[in-house]
Amino acid sequence: MQIDDAMIEIKQVEEITPDVVNAFSVLIPQLSPDSDIPTQEYLEQLISISGNYVFVAVAPQIVGSLTLVVMQTPSGAKAWIEDVVVDSTARGLGVGAALVAEAIDFAKRLHVSSINLTSRPDRVSANKLYQRLGFQLRDTNVYRLTIDKD
Repeated sequence: MQIDDAMIEIKQVEEITPDVVNAFSVLIPQLSPDSDIPTQEYLEQLISISGNYVFVAVAPQIVGSLTLVVMQTPSGAKAWIEDVVVDSTARGLGVGAALVAEAIDFAKRLHVSSINLTSRPDRVSANKLYQRLGFQLRDTNVYRLTIDKD
């Protein structure tokens, strides 16, 4: 696949179409093989929640996505970038950079004080991308409590 920056269009998902549902059925297994594939109803709920913003990269079909979550806290508005995924056929072509850059610009317009994200150390190119875009590695612990679906 040949993609140049002019061919990548980043769009905020404001309506869940069959193309969006199909794209997530391809992208989510590449991001997290153990995760359930989101249904149309789930995606509709996701974009309806205040502070949730889903972006997709279109070139000309959907080849990537990310979710920006903005939350208000006593110390100011903060954001998290979650679930960044680029289709395996489009990796290394600037799609991830375009998605993250758009999320940063969007968050700035919402006057957030910081944007956080996590990335596994073995995702070398993703970590280099985040650093190139201005993210700095923090000396912190990330804790997770996994809650059973039962």
